[in-house]
Order: sequence, then structure tokens, then C-alpha cells
Amino acid sequence: MRTCLTLRASLRRLCRITSVISAVAVVSAAVTPAVAADLDAVLAAKVLRVGTMAADVPPFVETSATGAPTGLEGDFIAEVGRRMEVKIAFVRTARTPEELIAQVVNGQVDVGIGQLTDSLEWAKSVSFSRAYMQLQEFRLVDRMAATRRGGAANLLADKSAQVVSVAGSVVLPAARDEYAERLTVLPTLQAAVDRVLTGKAAAVVADDVAVQRWLAANPIAGLRLELLPRRDHPAGLAMAVSWRADNLEAWLDLCIEKCVLDGTLQSLAAKYLGAHREVAARN
Repeated sequence: MRTCLTLRASLRRLCRITSVISAVAVVSAAVTPAVAADLDAVLAAKVLRVGTMAADVPPFVETSATGAPTGLEGDFIAEVGRRMEVKIAFVRTARTPEELIAQVVNGQVDVGIGQLTDSLEWAKSVSFSRAYMQLQEFRLVDRMAATRRGGAANLLADKSAQVVSVAGSVVLPAARDEYAERLTVLPTLQAAVDRVLTGKAAAVVADDVAVQRWLAANPIAGLRLELLPRRDHPAGLAMAVSWRADNLEAWLDLCIEKCVLDGTLQSLAAKYLGAHREVAARN
């Protein structure tokens, strides 16, 4: 009898231990983040989950009449999907580039695209493909303030001169490094330019495409600003992928190289940017 009771007690303890282990396993599964797919999983599923910004950023990502993303980067990722022979499933919920990077880290998307650059800060969390398009840093400087300081270069070198940039701009990471605490980030380019036109800042820092589009739409206001290109700070657009997706990153690099060599990227640049553009350099 005593042996039977001991056996029953042992079985009850074993059941309790098994239940605890099962519960821990369920909890662990619930909190484990999704894993971004590497190339083999993407090919098996025949779907590439692509994260882009929720808001349109013309001419890079725009919403077509059918609701599908178009624009330079929208068309480019569609071409990537065609060459990979998979369907593109767009996820457009990120409100900021940082949220888009987080979606790649958390495995919610396999690729992040949309005016992303291979900044050192973001590269602490994700890997980047090679660049597929080069943008330049342009500065719109208060012309009168620059004249009083003996030129735009002298004005910008003044540590008391305030500088503004635009949230989500491809040149923002470099601008933060250069101007640090005297940089203010505003939601739109128009808001940034207004800060300069009202004398509250010395210059706007943005990419050349955004600046040229603003100048074309505001030629009179543009006369009050000096355009100062900066060729030593190119911003390369790239795709963000998970650190775990080495094969996917390698395939994207090869695809970008082929799109440079066969003129695909140059054709997209000419279509959406309307002039000769510097695309990714050939390896």
C-alpha cells in the first residue's frame, strides 16, 4: 500500500512539473518575436514582405490608382519581386523610418525600403543592401544672413547658427552628426524653409530631389535663399534586412548590381526624377 501511495505521489509531481514546463513553453512561444525570412523561406512561400512608410513620399513611394505603391522605389521593389519570382506583400504601417527599421528587426517584414540609408545608427540593428541610388545633400541658406557673415560657409561654421532638417530625410543622419544640438527636425520641408525665411534658422538641410522640387514650386521665395550643394555627403538609398538574412541580402546585392548594369535603375531615375541621376556605382 505504501509503495502504491508513493508511486501516486510521484506521478502527481511529474504531472505538475510537466504542466509547468508546458505553460512556460506556451508563454515563451507567445513572447518570441517573429523571425524575418531568409531567401530560402521567401522562395518557398513565394512572398516577400516589404515594409514601406505609411505616408507617400513622392517621387519615391506613391500610391497608384489601384492602391499599389508606385514611384521610383515602389517600381524598383516590384522589379525585384519579378526577378525573384515572388509576390510582393506591402506592409505600410510605419509612421517613421525608425518604426520601419523596428519592423525589420522584429521580423514583421523581410525587407524595409523607402528612403532608407545605411546610417551607422540603424546599422546597429539591421543589415543593409548595397546602395541602389545616390542622393546629395543640399542646403538652402538665408542669403542676407550669409552676406552679413561673409558667405554661406562662414555662416554654417558659426556654432550659434541654427539649422533645420526634415523628419525622414535621407540626409538627416549625417546632419545630426554634423550639427548636433543646433539642429531642429521639423515634419515638412515647407515648415523648415519657413523657419529660415522668418529668420529663426540659418539654413535648411535636405536631399537634392526634395529641394529642387520645392524650388520649382516656389521660385519667388527661393530668391531669398542661396542653394549650396554638398558633394562630399552623398546619401545612398539601400534596403534594410535582418542580420539573420545573409542569403537574402546577398541576393539583393546581386539583383541591384544587375539592375545597374542593364540600365533598369537609370531608367527609373529618368522616369521619376526627370534628369540624369547618379545611381549606385558599379562594383
